[in-house]
Amino acid sequence: MPKRFAIPILAILFVLGLYSAYWVYARGQIVQYVEDWEAAQIEAGFTIEHSEIRVGGFPYRFAVSAENVVMRAPEMDGGWELELNSFEADAMPYDFSHWIISLGDTLRFRQDGQGLALMSESARFSVSGADGVTQRIGADVANLTIEGLGNSRAAVSSVGALRLSASTGESGNMAIRVQLDEVALVGDEIDPILLGSFGDQITRLQADFVITQWAALASSADLAAWSRAEGVYSLREFHIGWGRLNMDAEGEMGLDDALRPTGRISLNLVDPEAVVDAMIESGAISEENSGALRLVAQSAPRGDNGTAIPLSFRNGGIFFGPVRLGQVSSIAN
Repeated sequence: MPKRFAIPILAILFVLGLYSAYWVYARGQIVQYVEDWEAAQIEAGFTIEHSEIRVGGFPYRFAVSAENVVMRAPEMDGGWELELNSFEADAMPYDFSHWIISLGDTLRFRQDGQGLALMSESARFSVSGADGVTQRIGADVANLTIEGLGNSRAAVSSVGALRLSASTGESGNMAIRVQLDEVALVGDEIDPILLGSFGDQITRLQADFVITQWAALASSADLAAWSRAEGVYSLREFHIGWGRLNMDAEGEMGLDDALRPTGRISLNLVDPEAVVDAMIESGAISEENSGALRLVAQSAPRGDNGTAIPLSFRNGGIFFGPVRLGQVSSIAN
């Protein structure tokens, strides 16, 4: 073989050899990480069962997979049980900060004998981060079916599609966007007045919001600490299509010193009279407020996209326009 051909071939073989060695080494590190994580959970009192953990995917990716996964929490952590019929996490050889997680077609969650079974055509999640801190999460679930376990009853029987993305930026805020399509409601679990007014199918539910001072909330799930840090829930975009209820919304919410919701959400309703009728008929509004509420719905300014009505929270009260709907207590109770 001419030297001019042999050198490139040898160089390619050398690079492939180095890559294969790296892949074997990285595979061993992944296996060790999984074993160390599992040992730490067991030491903390959790019980974990699964088939043999496999690490494959050579040469294109690393694929960590297992079947018949069962994880049980100790009583001090709630005593819950999670079952997955299969699990796989994939990462590219050059980027271990980003993993694509695929769950099997069935997930079961139980606590005290009650729980839910989630069955889907496909369920994929994207998780990325740096220095051990998760910075971005995504989810894409298709044809989700929900069933109650034990005596539990689910208010939603199926979701045609669920998409979620959540990420933290340099400002420390958490931005979340979620969309659900074709949500089927279970009649026995929903107020019959609402079902009669709007039906048992939500065609679309979409929300885009930001939680400021996320670190103060995520570190300990302490709402008081988040409130002291002046955390705010900012609803940038919201839409629900549920029969005659066609509504958009935006606004900001926080917590007052008593940890009660405070702020204002601007509702844009295509058919405000239908919403008011349902609120009155369901008993959510007292009879003495019904006349004022109807007047608000009829006299509120109307635009091309509907009628704008503010929903505000202040001093422990809830107000629909100028009409007081009721009282709210501390959400930390």
